[in-house]
Amino acid sequence: MESLHVGTITFDWYPYEVRSLRLAEAAANAGYNVDVICLRQPGERGYEVYNGVHIYRMPMNRGDGVSLPMIILQWCWFLLLAGTTVTWLHLRRPYAVVHVHNMPDFLVFSALFPKLLGAKIILDVQDVTPELMGAKAKGHQRRMLVRLATWQERISTAFAHHVVTTGWLFEELLVQREVPKEKITNILNSADPSLFSPVRRCPLPCESAEEGRPFIVMYHGNLAERNGLDTAIRALALARRVVPQLRLDIQGDGDYLPFLKQLVVELGVSDSVIFTGSCPADKLVDFVVHGDVGIIPYRCDGFAELVLPTKAYEFAWMHRPMIASNTRAIRSMFRPESIVLCDASNPESFAEAMIDLYQHPEKRARMIANAFEDYTPYRWELMAQRYQKLLVSLSQRQEQKEEQYPIVSNSTGTATVRRCTADPKMVSFPTKSVEMERK
Repeated sequence: MESLHVGTITFDWYPYEVRSLRLAEAAANAGYNVDVICLRQPGERGYEVYNGVHIYRMPMNRGDGVSLPMIILQWCWFLLLAGTTVTWLHLRRPYAVVHVHNMPDFLVFSALFPKLLGAKIILDVQDVTPELMGAKAKGHQRRMLVRLATWQERISTAFAHHVVTTGWLFEELLVQREVPKEKITNILNSADPSLFSPVRRCPLPCESAEEGRPFIVMYHGNLAERNGLDTAIRALALARRVVPQLRLDIQGDGDYLPFLKQLVVELGVSDSVIFTGSCPADKLVDFVVHGDVGIIPYRCDGFAELVLPTKAYEFAWMHRPMIASNTRAIRSMFRPESIVLCDASNPESFAEAMIDLYQHPEKRARMIANAFEDYTPYRWELMAQRYQKLLVSLSQRQEQKEEQYPIVSNSTGTATVRRCTADPKMVSFPTKSVEMERK
């Protein structure tokens, strides 16, 4: 079969947005031709090739921290820019598949003309929008925003030929909202071994931390209120009364950062909390391996309860023990003996966990081994293969539709029959029941 031509559209920066980066490179590594249409940061080129992926950047930036009406206007403007660009590229060389990442869900309509001209469309639901809007919105606007989010999710998933999502709980919600189960594939945000090399793994802890060396608890990712970093900072302030060498390193950006910095000053722990900005994906491993314990203090707000954090996979893969909020999503991936689960609203719970792991290196070693075992069936090599098979499966469905009109004139004027040799049942995509939550 001729090499597939795959388009990717994301309202984000590439290659900084990790999920679109991993999936685009998984397609490129399979020998497919891949274009990415994304945002453009100051100083970036409008077009470049990065690790075999062709990047087309739109002349606009992402306005974090602006009002919701302004965000919606930005989404609509990007939809027009991306739609024009993907149509132009499709006319030059037709796409077999166009993969559109949310948010927003309705960005999938930027692929309208490629769909009309024969391309298969994937909508990647990285975040379930109604639950996210419910967690973000306040006051009387909340109900209206959730209804609008639900409506646009419904028409967007109906428009797409296939829906990809990032976890079993998201899949369960989509099925409840009448997205056919056979139309959904789970591709988890597993740690990419090309970025998180096994040779960089940390040795298992066998003794207490060295006297005088800071014992580092670390977090990386988006700094939003729902991610609970204020709880982690309050926990650090409590735990330092027992373990003065504790330190909290936070890497990332977001609209909650000013509040967190002010909280650090108010609690008198400015010398024990280190903030650093976001970094490219290929530098993230340096941060993950430099600390002693990873922390994921997400709030149980209805949305974070459903999220399987990418950082959890990265900690498990790189042999870092974890402290996390006791959410349904975390329980669906890790056994109780693999991770310390804490009350998301209780800083004292996290403080006790920090002190306990500092004092018991043998417990950290057991947790590392257990979490690695839990994670192994979902490692990135398997997720990449699942995505590659999905692309092939979608393109073969298009070929099979063309076989409804099998008579094709050749250059000699005779007729030939076009056949698809692949077995349409060759690809299966296993799913995991939410009911498997470990006791």
